[in-house]
Amino acid sequence: MRSRSAAVVLVALVLLVSACSDDEPEERILSTPAGVVGEWLGGLETLDLDALVATTDPANVALVAGAENDFDVGQMVAVVESGLPEAALRSYWTTFRDGLVAFIEPPLSAVSVGSAERFAIDGRQHAAVTVSRGDAETEIITTLSLDGWKVDLTATTGPALAVQVRRLVARTVAEAEDDVARRYARIAVESLGAALERDPDNRALDLEVEAIQDLPIDLGS
Repeated sequence: MRSRSAAVVLVALVLLVSACSDDEPEERILSTPAGVVGEWLGGLETLDLDALVATTDPANVALVAGAENDFDVGQMVAVVESGLPEAALRSYWTTFRDGLVAFIEPPLSAVSVGSAERFAIDGRQHAAVTVSRGDAETEIITTLSLDGWKVDLTATTGPALAVQVRRLVARTVAEAEDDVARRYARIAVESLGAALERDPDNRALDLEVEAIQDLPIDLGS
């Protein structure tokens, strides 16, 4: 599978780090934005697919993977509910992880997760989790779903892929059934909207979000 994950991570995240306090009960860790970020990155370090699946939304990951790898609409339809097949998922996360360790000194667990700043957009709850190493820091965006907090890969890496995301969603709206097109369009609008909330001066991202909102699909149905 072709991927630009290393470049996307370098541009979008600058620095990606992980760790959780070992003395916190697991249930509490997994129910907090910071805990989910640490759990996801721990899974990324060891390529624990169960942890990676548990801490992300499959359609959200599929949207990023599809934008990075120029998936056709048939591929996006096939993975909308259950996500990428296991072999493709392992390949994607392996490339993603390798892109990280090419730019930061492993292991990922040697760095730390900090505080989370919660915010809401149209009633949907998000949290930006500060991650740092030395004097450098950035944030990972998480979103509250029915299953708890999830790492929002589209919100976190999406700004660097906004054009590709918009093009992929536009093709999906034009060629797929409305329920599939609506699912991806909603993810794009909500996740990129969360990224825009954290970077309101990003005019290029703002224009891409507006373009997705203007696509001929009813996001409210």
